Amino acid sequence: MVVGSAGSGKTAFIRTFCETLTHDVIQGSYRESKSMVLNDPLQPTTELYTVSMHIQEQGQRTALTLIDTPGFTTGVAVDHQLRYIAKYIDYQFERTLAEESKVKRDAKALDTHIHSCLYFIDIQSINGLSEADRYILQNLSTRVNIVPVIGKSDTLTVAQCNQLKTVFRREIFDILQIPIYGYIEVDEDEDMFGKRTSTKGYHPSQRTKILDMLHECVEEDNDEDASAMIDYLQSMPFTLIGYEEDTQTGRPINIKNSSNSDSSFIKEQEDEEMQDSPTPVTRKKEFIKNKQIIKSVLGRSYPWAVVECCNPTHCDFETLKKALLSGHKDMLRIDTFERFYEQYRTTQLQNRTINRSRTGSKQGMHVA
Repeated sequence: MVVGSAGSGKTAFIRTFCETLTHDVIQGSYRESKSMVLNDPLQPTTELYTVSMHIQEQGQRTALTLIDTPGFTTGVAVDHQLRYIAKYIDYQFERTLAEESKVKRDAKALDTHIHSCLYFIDIQSINGLSEADRYILQNLSTRVNIVPVIGKSDTLTVAQCNQLKTVFRREIFDILQIPIYGYIEVDEDEDMFGKRTSTKGYHPSQRTKILDMLHECVEEDNDEDASAMIDYLQSMPFTLIGYEEDTQTGRPINIKNSSNSDSSFIKEQEDEEMQDSPTPVTRKKEFIKNKQIIKSVLGRSYPWAVVECCNPTHCDFETLKKALLSGHKDMLRIDTFERFYEQYRTTQLQNRTINRSRTGSKQGMHVA
């Protein structure tokens, strides 16, 4: 699911993400809840829609659903919009709870839980999170794994992106302590192994404590999940760029980008000679300098350069894609089920017990 303010780049990300999966989609599995929703010219999203598909990467098959949501506005409307999204997330949990309550369960019941929610930060607030961002993150983090991203990062300088990342990490981990995905409770003075995490006069940030703990897990147990979480925390929030679209069709425009080879190279070629020829074998040398490689890319073309969506030196799109589809896929699913679904299930069962008790009490009073 993608969530954020209007105009933050949510729909552009959905389209770019789907475009990068074109060759991985299993034939016949692609579905849209709204016909041709990704083919029309880009417009503000006015209602929630889904795009589902089965993809196959490196021999693994994954059922993937992307959910686009209307952008948050301002004022009191934010509460209404937030309740709508929360209700949609809760409804997926309710479907699972209803299935579990059946005498005969469907062994092929689909998992419709929202395993990750990409939150598009307001890039207008370089020096700190906006009040809306704080409010929304605090509310949604109790229901779903929040993965923060910076949309339209090509409109920011490198210094601005770095500042936004630093400010976000400090506010989320140290000031607000919002339990987004990757936030781990670490003891004030000791880590999970009982070792001191601070010395006199030095108080590491919460994020530093988490990273130190994860590094110890990797060193002592060679924990792959801990290693993946370290990579995640060092990149988060992820910078994203959406492709430039054709204003008539909404499809990506054909952008050609050229790159130079790293160095010149020498091509040697031997002339074919008869073994018994008295003429010595000669060699021809060709110096090919600054060889240009022309390729089509997903990106945006500016007068001074081409910015590529999938170039790791331009943004974190590929890092995020890898995290969602492989590196963190299982951890996100487990976290959703063990943390958020169990929390929802416990609350619902407790409420049902209370309601039955109240009903029984009223009936007893009526009989008396």
